Amino acid sequence: MRKMLSATLLLCMVALLSTLSTPVYATPPITASGTVDYTFEVTGMREADGNTFLYAIEWENWTGAFEGKAEAVFRVGMFSSAGFWNVWLRSTFDGTVNGKSGTAVIQLVGKKPEGEDWYGQWVILSGTDELADLRGRGTWGGPGFGAVGPDLWYEGKIHFKPD
Repeated sequence: MRKMLSATLLLCMVALLSTLSTPVYATPPITASGTVDYTFEVTGMREADGNTFLYAIEWENWTGAFEGKAEAVFRVGMFSSAGFWNVWLRSTFDGTVNGKSGTAVIQLVGKKPEGEDWYGQWVILSGTDELADLRGRGTWGGPGFGAVGPDLWYEGKIHFKPD
């Protein structure tokens, strides 16, 4: 009797645990690519140890997988002794991605070696409305503001997490 009760209890536990471990998958990742054109306005500047730091607001037009406009705040560090600039930018995108609309907060970090184009990485931090479940990351680069043609390009992988 005791063995029967133990076996029944074990069977019930296995059945319960199997329902808890049912996997839930996000949508398959898809390639996202396109361009960004922008204008900006410097809002502040400071110097420290021969380096210059710019603070600015940027207005962006995104095309490709991300279709819409964005406003961003950014900081650029110009390091004269190292021969490069670096950038930290947080962009609030408002538009559509893969047919879904809403806003997405995208963070970009990157670098510009002297005499070369900008390059870096981007990641989606959060979203609202139909973009609340959007996830993704990738790379970006390009000559930057005032370029003939697009200022920047982006590419990466995106997906929507399950409900």
